Amino acid sequence: MSDISLGVATSKAAIDSGTITGATINNSVIGATTPVAGTFTNLTATGNVALGDATTDTVGFYGVAGIAQRAAASQAAMTLTTATTGGYGFTTTTGFSAMTAQLEEIRAALVAFGMLKGSA
Repeated sequence: MSDISLGVATSKAAIDSGTITGATINNSVIGATTPVAGTFTNLTATGNVALGDATTDTVGFYGVAGIAQRAAASQAAMTLTTATTGGYGFTTTTGFSAMTAQLEEIRAALVAFGMLKGSA
């Protein structure tokens, strides 16, 4: 174990418990061995950022409670035809209805995540 004086470690030190106030920890991974929750006033990240590592992890924005990744049949990819007999690239109302369902799902997801207010 090393001596710690004036808040500066003179060599490598281990702190089993306690509070660090007003300190800077450079080049150190926090929570790599035993991760726990953290609360921050501001968070700045550089490089890649991943939120959650499973579809069941919850994410929220702008004070909205987090939700898990949404999944619905209306999220499936759709193919538009080039024929315009039905107008707007749809040959039937079925294609238009599928597109409308996808758009409604996108809006619902944005509202649920807090990225879109949803109403005035």
